[in-house]
Amino acid sequence: MCGFAGYIALKDQFLSDEHLLRSMGSCINHRGPDGQKVWIDNQQKIALVFQRLSIIDLSDNAMQPMFDANKTVVITFNGEIYNYKKLRTELEVRGHYFKTQSDTEVFLCAFKEWGIACLDRLEGMFAAVLGNFLTNEWFFVRDRIGVKPLYFAVNDDYLSFGSEIKALWQLPWMQKTVNHQALYHYLTFLVTPAPYTLYKGVYKLPAGMYVKIDSKKELTFHEWYNPLVPAITYAQKDLANESFCISKIQELLTAAVEKRLISDVPYGVFLSGGIDSSLITALMSRYTDNVQTFNISFSDGPEYSESLWAKKVSKLFNTNHHELVISEKDAFDFFQKMVYHQDEPLADPVCIPLYYVSKLLKEQGVTVVQVGEGSDELYCGYQSYAQYINAYNRYYQPTQFLPQTVKKAGVWLAAKMFPAKKQYLSFLHQWAGNQHMFWTGAIAFSEKAKRDLLVSCDDHAYDPFIEKIYPGMRQQADSYAIVEYHLKKLYEKKPEADFLQSMIYLEFKQRLPELLLMRVDKMTMATSVEGRVPFLDHAHVEFAFQVSSSLKYKHGVTKYILKKACEGILPDDIIYRKKIGFSAPTTRWFKEGVYFKEYFLDLLATKKDSLEQLFEKKEVESILRHTQSASRNYTTQLWALQNVIQTGVLG
Repeated sequence: MCGFAGYIALKDQFLSDEHLLRSMGSCINHRGPDGQKVWIDNQQKIALVFQRLSIIDLSDNAMQPMFDANKTVVITFNGEIYNYKKLRTELEVRGHYFKTQSDTEVFLCAFKEWGIACLDRLEGMFAAVLGNFLTNEWFFVRDRIGVKPLYFAVNDDYLSFGSEIKALWQLPWMQKTVNHQALYHYLTFLVTPAPYTLYKGVYKLPAGMYVKIDSKKELTFHEWYNPLVPAITYAQKDLANESFCISKIQELLTAAVEKRLISDVPYGVFLSGGIDSSLITALMSRYTDNVQTFNISFSDGPEYSESLWAKKVSKLFNTNHHELVISEKDAFDFFQKMVYHQDEPLADPVCIPLYYVSKLLKEQGVTVVQVGEGSDELYCGYQSYAQYINAYNRYYQPTQFLPQTVKKAGVWLAAKMFPAKKQYLSFLHQWAGNQHMFWTGAIAFSEKAKRDLLVSCDDHAYDPFIEKIYPGMRQQADSYAIVEYHLKKLYEKKPEADFLQSMIYLEFKQRLPELLLMRVDKMTMATSVEGRVPFLDHAHVEFAFQVSSSLKYKHGVTKYILKKACEGILPDDIIYRKKIGFSAPTTRWFKEGVYFKEYFLDLLATKKDSLEQLFEKKEVESILRHTQSASRNYTTQLWALQNVIQTGVLG
């Protein structure tokens, strides 16, 4: 696990500046504090800096960038290749000689042997830069699911890139300017949807894609992976068989956890005491007697504490358990640093406990941790998903063929009768506009609320690079454009997809890679810790995508088939207890706390001029007033606003 940054010339001009590269590396030193290496090639016109966090093969021989013996190919990458030993054996048979024990060299030789098609053979998480000196081609790659980030910017002279955006601000041709279209979408999704970032001219490569720069310095974008195109297609009779699915899930998750034990440094588990982290702990304990588990809770948020459940799981599997309790003051003390490490706003307060539990892990000498992200998205684990499904089946689907005039009349009447029910009115507007009911698992502001909040929704210039990455996606002040684009791709590949399958696909194309996985990446790497996600092993993902929706939400039970797969591995009271969820007591902080609400008021005062260039002051004040008076709860919206204000993009 590491970090990298650099730039490649797209024309004759090239800046060779080692000091500049070291400055870029220093910005992401937390991603790789174990060593720094600068590489500049004036002939290829590429420059990069690498920051190393040593996980596999701790020797200096495994340093990056790494070249083959003849210097025909080069690699720099951030991540882990879990099947590198198996691939190494295959490559040795094909005549490749290895001088290290690293997964990096295996990735390099695989690229030399199979070209960019090598990606299909890799099992792991990675963001990579690959170069072929013989063909003068360069590839910038993001892994299948989007566990690791890769940011880039393009102007007339350079493609600049990095594991984090902050490294790019060191470059003299980069400017930090708000992207109004991205901000508009951020206010919906709590994070900017790929390929946008909050900054104009800076992009994040979507999951399962790569950028190719050919010998003529022309850029093309390619989707190399989609979970709807599985390596193995299972028979429908098997997918309808509950016993088969249970057995297969157990098999795939056991293999996924075992793969992620590969490490030359100590590892552990984030153990909340919920079903996902408890299952990881149980499966890990089959392979080692020294499982280390870590739990965090809030002194002012007992309703979110699962520490007693975590202790029970720890005792059951005889783990070396560590706990930490933090307060609002601890959260507040970290807030500005959190925003710095996020790079762009990730309006999820879970970033705070994630950071502190990662810090605890590092203080205990542990560098690798397994986490449970992705399980709820794959198996319908949220109660909100169930509510969507029930509402869709009862109301949305039976009325979808009503004439639009009737629908619009219904919306008009509802708005007159229930003006305060903004969330429900938003759903009615979607219904009347024949839009998909589900956009994402967490929405901050509706379309109408954003139009009330933003000073202007007109600054949405067409971006040719967005068109190159997502051809045909509408670039408008309409966040449904994001949903619409992904749904179109879904139904092209799987026209028979049902409502839950469409929900899961949308989560895998947006919320999971850009919010949930980025909060894990940014907060673990802020403490120089590597997070691994066994539920997102691509073999397991591809199987789960094929499992019938009727086995994911059955008899009113969310996550039904995964819970059945846990029987016999975990106690029933762990499996079937009420879901609490990993969160933070932000509502209490804004209503009763002594730090965050005062801080927000201070932001409104000190950032007054720049704020009013983007947001209607009266709307922001109304959101805060309603939350503090307990008449309504706009905590999610306040957290989203506070994050974007604190980024510094507003001046």
